[in-house]
Amino acid sequence: MVKNNTGGSKHKKMGRKFVNASSASRPLRLSTCEDEIYAVVSKTLGHGMCNVKDHTEKEYLCIIRNKFKGRGKRDNMINLGTWVLVGARSFESVQEGKKQKCDLLEVYSEAEKNKLKPMNKLIKVLKD
Repeated sequence: MVKNNTGGSKHKKMGRKFVNASSASRPLRLSTCEDEIYAVVSKTLGHGMCNVKDHTEKEYLCIIRNKFKGRGKRDNMINLGTWVLVGARSFESVQEGKKQKCDLLEVYSEAEKNKLKPMNKLIKVLKD
């Protein structure tokens, strides 16, 4: 590996050895059961959480897993309007006045969005 002459503090973690294959080569992940929901990010909250809305306008509290943090954040940026696949926690009971929790499973890029649109998987809220 080449010596890091120009980088300062914490620049080695952005080195070439940590770059994965491009996202174009990975297969498109689709929903496989009723607990997997297509949603769009409506608000980022911090501390690894965000609010997401599904196609029925129901709002969930999305927990961002560690897979999408740190080095994995580079290809999975979560901003307002980002399309995501979330897994609803059907095993948990929802308290009165609180949102149902779900886990982040997949973050879709612009190219993957264009593949999903013709499949009629995303309607109403998810349309641009």
